[in-house]
Amino acid sequence: MRAKVLLVPALLGFATLWAGANPILNTMQAELDRSMQKLQLEGEKPPYFISYLLVDRKEFSTKASLGALMDSDDEHYRFLYVQVRVGDYEFDNMPAPEELFSWDEDKQEQDAEYAKVPIPLTDDPALLRHALWLATDMRYKWALKQFAKKEGQRLREVQEERSDDFSQEEPCSYIGKQASFVINETKWEENVKNYSSLFKEYPEILESRVSFSVEARNDYFTSSEGSSIQHGKVYYWLLISASTKAPDGMWVRSYRNFFGWDEKDLPDDAEVQMEIQALVNEVLALRDAPVMEAYAGPALIESRAAAVFMHETFGHRLESHRQESKEYGEIFKDKVGTRIMPAFISVYDDPTIKEYQGIPLDGYYLFDDEGVAGRRTELIKDGILVDFLCSRRPIKGFNNSNGHGRAMMQMVGYGDVPVSRQGNLILETSKPVPFGKLKKRLLSECRKQNKPYGLIFVRSEGGGTITGRYYMESYQSYPLLVYRVDARTGKEELVRGVKFGGTPLVSLDKIVATGDDPEVFNGHCGAESGVVPVGIISPSILLSEIEIAKQPAGIQKPPILPPPSGEEVDNQSPEF
Repeated sequence: MRAKVLLVPALLGFATLWAGANPILNTMQAELDRSMQKLQLEGEKPPYFISYLLVDRKEFSTKASLGALMDSDDEHYRFLYVQVRVGDYEFDNMPAPEELFSWDEDKQEQDAEYAKVPIPLTDDPALLRHALWLATDMRYKWALKQFAKKEGQRLREVQEERSDDFSQEEPCSYIGKQASFVINETKWEENVKNYSSLFKEYPEILESRVSFSVEARNDYFTSSEGSSIQHGKVYYWLLISASTKAPDGMWVRSYRNFFGWDEKDLPDDAEVQMEIQALVNEVLALRDAPVMEAYAGPALIESRAAAVFMHETFGHRLESHRQESKEYGEIFKDKVGTRIMPAFISVYDDPTIKEYQGIPLDGYYLFDDEGVAGRRTELIKDGILVDFLCSRRPIKGFNNSNGHGRAMMQMVGYGDVPVSRQGNLILETSKPVPFGKLKKRLLSECRKQNKPYGLIFVRSEGGGTITGRYYMESYQSYPLLVYRVDARTGKEELVRGVKFGGTPLVSLDKIVATGDDPEVFNGHCGAESGVVPVGIISPSILLSEIEIAKQPAGIQKPPILPPPSGEEVDNQSPEF
């Protein structure tokens, strides 16, 4: 399968300067140097590593429903992530992976104090250095306390074989252009009002929203190893959602989302109107569709939904911090070099790809949140596991980061740390099958298993996964559009109330074919270090068996009265 991609070269171990360094970086470097030279409590260890990450976010967002503006905001945030390590690369103060996000009352108090450090929104050097000074002092004292705790644990407790606590990486120097946007706010307020007004024509739709947002994010990173990085990007999002209640009280919904690196990447008025009409048709069809019963049998997951399936079954389990932990299941830990998927499938993660076949990818970035350049990482080669997504926390056999240490800035702004996460996860196949033939194979598989029907999953809104040891490793996906296909006639019938899931090793083993129709799913992924943007690309996937269950039934019946109409509501459609 060949595809056109836009690549941004990886930048490792050498300086690439695009513009003059921002004064913010100079201020950060000055305070970092002072701390490395002078910060030490008497009789205690000095820091061996300090890094500063300052994230500056400016955002405009607006939201409307039924032609009325519901919200419109200009916001400016800054988040500061200060990392102080004592000890050395082999053994330092950083807790084991299973302890990073566990409840600790002392840590909660420490993080609450850290979050109170005032981060100036101006570039005033004195104010910024004051914030860095306070945060560094807090983090150093906490590091000493954690180091003493770890040393005590090492003496008292049975220790499993563990890798070093921190990887040694070549420093990066990169000064990129500052990201910014100029947007006509009034125009977009009118746009979302006009788009949302289209739902007035459909009183059967009980809830609907249209929202637009644009965000400029600029990252400034410096470390005691010599890294100095400034880079930024601008995100544009247009989101449309609609929902209603079926006669039995079950909520049904669907959505459309559009992402771009430029305002021009978003759809024009005519396309939005067309998508809203299709969305309404979907939701009303779901309202009248029968509820699907529990079932296990063959299924065809179309490419948009297959992307979510791969993300949940496979992606999270190749994040490196899950491979050496008393808490996580480690199901792929000892499977490097062995086949875990069909030989016609390869998977890689590449955050340096900005677009795929002309479609922007939300998981694009140049540097991760630990100051390491993002790079393409081959995960599965011809069905064989070859690598993991790695942060700067080494694991056995994988001693260095491949630029996947990521976190939601609100999380690190309150004391949490980046861990290995996905960027742009891409599945490729060496045996692409046209969709029509995949459907025929689905029906053939049903007849072979004496199943009366198979399932086609068209659209999904996300899912969840369990990677811990205390419950069976499993995943769930929440499809929005599911069709039941008669094994004899091929007739399709829309059904509702479906969720599907299972255990990852079994599900991956059930893949029998893949399509020739790769599509992009842009979204946001939640895990221990918060919500981060991701891009996922997958063709359609045919499975010999998948298990589905019912979603929770509704309790409240639909409204008794019809919605207000006539003179009570102006139902005039907007003019475009």
